[in-house]
Amino acid sequence: MTFIGTGVAGLAAIQTAKNMGAIVRAFDVRPVTKEQVEAMGGQFLEVDYQEDGSGAGGYAKEMSKEWHAAAAKMLAKQCEEVDIVITTALIPGRPAPKMITKDMVAKMKPGSVTVDLAAEAGGNIETTMKDQAIVTENGKNILVVIFTSILI
Repeated sequence: MTFIGTGVAGLAAIQTAKNMGAIVRAFDVRPVTKEQVEAMGGQFLEVDYQEDGSGAGGYAKEMSKEWHAAAAKMLAKQCEEVDIVITTALIPGRPAPKMITKDMVAKMKPGSVTVDLAAEAGGNIETTMKDQAIVTENGKNILVVIFTSILI
């Protein structure tokens, strides 16, 4: 299971997944979250490009094109390996950053699931359609989109 975004919602979801016995991998642009993920028993995924995504007030900031290119390589590999991708990445006052492309989703295992908690802000997954659960064109991957605010 891979989590993208380790803010309040991401950390709560990571802890829940670990409590259920899942193998958890998590990723965030803010290096300070690495310790939190590892303390919960998860593996922190790192991008092969040095750039700190920490913004004001502990929130994430927008990342460079170079960083996004490096992140896409790492995330593409994760999509091929995991069964579930949960995204929660948001930048205050901006649309949600697109982190998972349509091509990455197409390479996921049959029956894989994506959950996009950033759907209300445009989503982190290119295939996200607010208020809709969809099945990919190739019929291999079921995509579940969560669009409402959650209280954990």
